[in-house]
Amino acid sequence: MSFSKPASAPGAEGWGVPVETEESLSMPDVTPEKRLDGWKAIANYFRRDRTTVMRWARDRDMPVHRMPGGMQGSVFAFEHELAHWAVPFGDVDPSGQMPDAEPDLSTPAAPFAPPNPTAPSDASPDARPPVRGTRRLAWLALIPMVGLGAIVIGQSRSALPAAERVAARVTLPDDPVAAADYAAARDFWAQRTATSLRQSIALYRRVIARAPDFAPAHVGLAEAWLISREYSDATEAQAYGNAQESIDRALSLDPDLASAHRAQAFILYWWHDKAQESETAFRRALALDPQDGLTHFWYANMLADLGDYADATSAYDRARVLLPGTPTIEVERACADWQAGRDALAIERLTDLAARRPDDATIRNCLAWAHISGGDIASYAREYRETARLRGEKQMLAVADRLDAAVARDPATAHRVLIDHARQEFANGARQTRITPAFFASAMGDREALLPLMREAVNLGETWYSVNLTRRIGARWPRDAEIQRLLVRLRPKDRPPR
Repeated sequence: MSFSKPASAPGAEGWGVPVETEESLSMPDVTPEKRLDGWKAIANYFRRDRTTVMRWARDRDMPVHRMPGGMQGSVFAFEHELAHWAVPFGDVDPSGQMPDAEPDLSTPAAPFAPPNPTAPSDASPDARPPVRGTRRLAWLALIPMVGLGAIVIGQSRSALPAAERVAARVTLPDDPVAAADYAAARDFWAQRTATSLRQSIALYRRVIARAPDFAPAHVGLAEAWLISREYSDATEAQAYGNAQESIDRALSLDPDLASAHRAQAFILYWWHDKAQESETAFRRALALDPQDGLTHFWYANMLADLGDYADATSAYDRARVLLPGTPTIEVERACADWQAGRDALAIERLTDLAARRPDDATIRNCLAWAHISGGDIASYAREYRETARLRGEKQMLAVADRLDAAVARDPATAHRVLIDHARQEFANGARQTRITPAFFASAMGDREALLPLMREAVNLGETWYSVNLTRRIGARWPRDAEIQRLLVRLRPKDRPPR
């Protein structure tokens, strides 16, 4: 989560566009009700044979519906019902593929059959299908990529026994239709694509319309907006504004909801630059639920940005134990190498990750930052454009066009395209601090552009919490008395308590 946008400071800032209202987004009509007709289609969904799924329907109450009348006993099933039913069973690994079609949301989702966590497992280990990484169901666990995270994120808490996972973690609305929508919303959220996040937001809204007092749905909506900063075209101000509104509502409904305090902590640090308040909120979330892997993950991102690399590593490791196999944690660990100054190692790991996960925008974003840290504006521009393409953000693509043209003219001054765009964001309120454009100016050796940004930041009372960025600026200008003096005034006077 610590890298929210291609040209943004880790987590806190992004190259946004004028603020849009939530209603101005084009939300596709979606529904989780993809129907599978016949035993063959159901078996293909689980990648098993027909006899296995027929046995599951008979012995494990797998939700299968029969067509009335006829001699053949025609059956059908809904994907979202099968996905929810499969969660407690360790030997059932559905593909996790969500429907490509986007039918009318006005049709209510069918109620799902309740899971049967006590059913025995009769499939041998050898019969299990291969793990499919990010396509596995994740609605019990997280959700993201943070980064910002987006969240985001990979798999469920599979380190716990299946029955214990369900008993400990599943909270659903009483309304069965809202419950089905809530489960599907989390599935879409976990896919971390621009389309799936819009689908997740639409479904969360539908859950809230049917169950307005169900606090976890408000948190889920907030998390979908936060992840949209990294994987779709939502602006920083739009995403954080909508997320804060949802978190305020969740906390008013349930002041002891750990996930709400976790999301509040994320917003406090990455958007409001309030490190001490964020620390308090993270510790509150962990006190309420010390086994929440996403909280440890997001907390690790903040610690890494603050320069507390030992504590960050410990928090990342806790997240890995609680959320084994989560791809986004691997990405953020590689980004943390860059934050700790291990640039060559970070680039090596991120390049390998990009080859394995070519559709992950956050990897490209991290690579862009690592490249510009060494003054490589051409590589930064390449990764910036790729991130913009993956996210489908038109404003970023327009900036990428200007940046590419500037690199072709003169690489030594091309970064000023980014600084000019940042100044536009200052004017429309889409940027909170000047640390990102200042860092770019510093990395490219542009003192003429750096000093005005630092002076403005001091005059406005900004605090630059990112130790990684301030350390690099200081190291780039070790004998420049004015830059060093300004850095002293911009660095935090007090660190969050440990």
